[in-house]
Amino acid sequence: MHRRHLLANGIIAILLVVVFGGLCTTVFALLGAQTDWSKAWEYRETLWRGWLMTLGISIAALIGSIFCGLLFMLGQRSPWVVVRWTCRAFLEFVRDTPLLVHLLFGYFVIFAPLMARPLGEHGFDDKLIIGILLLSVFEGAYLGEILRGGVDSIPRTQWESARAVGFSRVQVYRYVIFPQALRRVLPAMAGLFVSLIKDSSLLNVIGVAEYFYNTKNFISRSYAGLEGYVPLAVGYLLLTLPVAWLAHWLETRFRHET
Repeated sequence: MHRRHLLANGIIAILLVVVFGGLCTTVFALLGAQTDWSKAWEYRETLWRGWLMTLGISIAALIGSIFCGLLFMLGQRSPWVVVRWTCRAFLEFVRDTPLLVHLLFGYFVIFAPLMARPLGEHGFDDKLIIGILLLSVFEGAYLGEILRGGVDSIPRTQWESARAVGFSRVQVYRYVIFPQALRRVLPAMAGLFVSLIKDSSLLNVIGVAEYFYNTKNFISRSYAGLEGYVPLAVGYLLLTLPVAWLAHWLETRFRHET
């Protein structure tokens, strides 16, 4: 039975490779006469700078979203009703409106008039800083809900047992609640972080020269098609696949430990 299972999986894998390879070969054959990969090579430095910018934005926004998510989660569990309802209202506002609206309204209406000149005077790129801030808050709102759901899923007996042995509130979260909650919400967090990397492309609407912005300029200037979209897809895959793989590895490790 085990051999039959392996044989069936092998046959299915071969068929998928053949179908996908044939599809790619057909597409490239049809478009081969219209492509000129030397265009992408000429703009390689611009594309590379954009990719590094997207990498930096993703790392900074990921750290910022974790910080914001923890604040939103703790705020919703605050003993003060005003804090809980304020966090809930803000989270609902963020979750029920598109990121594009937050970027445009947040940058041009709120933050740019307040922060653009001070940041520029100190040598900072105001578009980049404000864009990372807005992206962190937006993704942090979703992360806060994910973490809240994970914390709420821990049985009340875990809290009471930790308090019974003398743990403080911080120690309860640090040593008892968070390790268990993270195991449960890890797949959702991985999906959120992958979405964060992809959503960073929307920062081009406020003029941040990230990967999508530079690729779009390359396509418009050189009239490229496949030469621009293929590197664009590959570039984002190089950013998102390691995150997905790391999350899968951690999930497997936690499952074995459990």
